[in-house]
Amino acid sequence: MSRCPPALFVLVVAGLPLCGQPCDPSSDVKAAMDAATRAGGNAENRIAAAQKVRDQFPRDYFAHRFYQNQFVIQRLFSKFIQDKYRAVLEQHADDDLGKLYGVLYARTLVGTNTPEAIKILDRVLELDPADPQAHLNLVEIYAAPAFRDDAKLIANADGYWKACPSSLSGYTYIGRVTDPDFAARNAVRLRTALESRTDDEAVSMYPILWELEFKPFPLMGQVPILERVRRDVEMLRAQDNATRLTAVRTLAEGYKILGDTEGAKWVRERLPQPTPPAGMAFMEASSKWSGENRTAGSDYQNISEKLARQTEEWIRQWPDDPRVRQERFQALQSADSVPLEEALRAAEEWIQTYERRPDGTPSPYLQVANFYGRMRVRFDQIPGLLEKALQERAPEPPIISDLVPARTQTVTSYNPHLAALESASRLYIQIKRYDRAREMLAELGPALDKLRPAPGTSVNDKRTYALRRSNYWNTMMRLAQIEGRKNDALEHALSGARVNQEFDSARTASDRTRLLAMYKEVHGSDDGFNKWFGLTAPPAPTRPTATVATPGSWTTLDKPLPEIEIQDAAGKVWYLADLKGKVTLINLWATWCGPCRNELPYLQQLYDKVRERKDLQVITLNTDDNLGLILPFMKENKYTFPVLPARGYVDGLVPELSIPRNWIVDAGGVLRSEKIGFGTGDAAWVDDIIRLMEAARPAR
Repeated sequence: MSRCPPALFVLVVAGLPLCGQPCDPSSDVKAAMDAATRAGGNAENRIAAAQKVRDQFPRDYFAHRFYQNQFVIQRLFSKFIQDKYRAVLEQHADDDLGKLYGVLYARTLVGTNTPEAIKILDRVLELDPADPQAHLNLVEIYAAPAFRDDAKLIANADGYWKACPSSLSGYTYIGRVTDPDFAARNAVRLRTALESRTDDEAVSMYPILWELEFKPFPLMGQVPILERVRRDVEMLRAQDNATRLTAVRTLAEGYKILGDTEGAKWVRERLPQPTPPAGMAFMEASSKWSGENRTAGSDYQNISEKLARQTEEWIRQWPDDPRVRQERFQALQSADSVPLEEALRAAEEWIQTYERRPDGTPSPYLQVANFYGRMRVRFDQIPGLLEKALQERAPEPPIISDLVPARTQTVTSYNPHLAALESASRLYIQIKRYDRAREMLAELGPALDKLRPAPGTSVNDKRTYALRRSNYWNTMMRLAQIEGRKNDALEHALSGARVNQEFDSARTASDRTRLLAMYKEVHGSDDGFNKWFGLTAPPAPTRPTATVATPGSWTTLDKPLPEIEIQDAAGKVWYLADLKGKVTLINLWATWCGPCRNELPYLQQLYDKVRERKDLQVITLNTDDNLGLILPFMKENKYTFPVLPARGYVDGLVPELSIPRNWIVDAGGVLRSEKIGFGTGDAAWVDDIIRLMEAARPAR
């Protein structure tokens, strides 16, 4: 029920009166919303139906919320609905509806102008500290990555459930809070709210309840909670829930926690099977073939020739799939023993198949144009292919909510239009279309400027940027040389050297040699070269240092780890001191992460190899929110490496978590190297990691 004090208490300046909103919609409002939802229809009809509900209950928060929800685009409210509720709030600034519209307007701003939404909601709570909907909106905000604040999240969640103890809203936002007392008291509150309910909303909340109940207990102390989960599962199963999809999904989570294989089988038989995406059969066949044939150290030419033969069979099976034609073309162009005519025919067939059925598959135009240029054939077809590739601009980025940290395109992000500009600028020079090459370079330069690495960017990203930027200057230099502009060519070469000096200084010596030869050709001698060049090579180290090699996608870091105090599955409490004196490989993973599941068997092999060593060790930090999933997963897969439930610890180190992730920590407890992702994996991975760990040992 709402709590509305007399209008005397209205704060006119803020325009938000002291009038609390209900916790849940009344039966009349709920019935009206359900009827409008069942009516369905197109967007226009749905908006009209929702507007009728709003007009029928003009003072009801939930009726307005239902109407607002019709104007969500990519999970954000449209400007139309924001402007509408801002105007309504201004109209009611001095009456008892001001606070209602304040909360509703703030709600529409979440995700697009969240700081302003916070100000409005805080103002509401200054007037009425018990307003449940203001608290609930702030719970959503403070659970979001960009505004994450556990203290404010806990305070507003407690405020909401104090006003609405039987409501099920809000629980989905609190899973990341690691405070054990908060989890324990809300688990009690949620279990009490679920005891008398069997509806779908209530049944869907049991996995959240179990997650909260596991949180206060170490992995070694989960037996009582497992028994509670078992009783809940038996109760839900006894309710004849075999045909209720919500209940079956909840039971699936329960059986996973319990490690119940028979129960999991029962669930699989009742869950709808997803329709495999187009091309999945070929992709599975290709992946299987690669796993069986691509091994560490295998001969590249031999693999290409075998793959070329294999694609003949795949084409008979899937003649209309462009992916098969792409695989064949790539194999043929890489196999030296294949006649050029056969590779050219494969290129034509890939283009034809793609144009009949693109289906979101990779475009052939740029790859084929580059192949023709490399083979110095079909120059007349290259412009047409390039123009088609240039039309394939990068897809428009999604509207990004301000609830997540801003992401920008990095130098390693694939942008098809940028790749087309880079290739086109070179190829147009090769086929003597210099005017078009200049146009490509004029667009490419500013596009690369936008990718300039910011301070703190990884070494690999800096090197990638240096390579792309210096390639640009080399293309500029080549065009200037062809057109007889020797001074311009020399300055372009110097610009490329400056990029290398800034982002990849290892190339400075070779740049100096190349530029000296060009300088002499232009000026007749090397007089003044040193002053003109103006670049200095980095000083040589005065003594050997212990560093971690960083091949592939490993990134060099220098980050001391904070103190840690977490009990692993075997009952051992780990502290930072346990990481000192040895080089430690720390793996970050979760049970739900597919690439992690692919990587963990190799991690177990690594652990088995180093477990008796005095200088190396392996531990893992699990990032599951539901701690009840960890032990059944470990038991099912027979993993014995140390696992620490460490979501809170990891969140403090990695605000935007991508897993799997491996850290190499030196004997002083300093994070020295990091690799994100796993890749295809093979037995050599274990030995490679050991070599990296050994390289991080202190110099003797």
